[in-house]
Amino acid sequence: MALTLSDVLEDPERVRRVLQDELFGVTVDDLREPRYGGLVIDLTFAPLPELAAAGYEIERGRVSVRPSGDIYAFPLGPDRTWHHRNPSPLGLRFGKLAGDLCLWYPNDPRSLRWDWDDGLEQYVTRVHRHLLFEEYYRRERQWPVEDAPHADPVNGAHPIRSAFMRKEERRWAS
Repeated sequence: MALTLSDVLEDPERVRRVLQDELFGVTVDDLREPRYGGLVIDLTFAPLPELAAAGYEIERGRVSVRPSGDIYAFPLGPDRTWHHRNPSPLGLRFGKLAGDLCLWYPNDPRSLRWDWDDGLEQYVTRVHRHLLFEEYYRRERQWPVEDAPHADPVNGAHPIRSAFMRKEERRWAS
């Protein structure tokens, strides 16, 4: 059973156990409840064995869950370039400082976005994958899968370009 928002808010220790026991390469370093409520989870993500052999290193990230259900993911660690990270909410002069990871386009079809119905485990898996993809991008200068467009499309919705992603969109929509 997937971890729901109420699970996250009511039983943080269960969140720790599930994430560490059920997700490959995920370690929960810290759980804390901020004074405004919610939960902040600091995580360490091990690379897949094949990527570790290629020199990929451990990644660190933070997931912040607000009592409203809003959820954000932030990279932790050294300052690096990011392909899919939102600008700082503090303004342009702060660059990416406090900018969360851009994990999906908000106007994508539901089948391509995460929602609480998918469970926290799927969100954390997306964060893990995203951090690996960012390292791939730094090395290869291309995103390893079909790259989601950013900003609103001029007309209609952004097209899904590859046959594989169109098939996946249909599969997950059912």
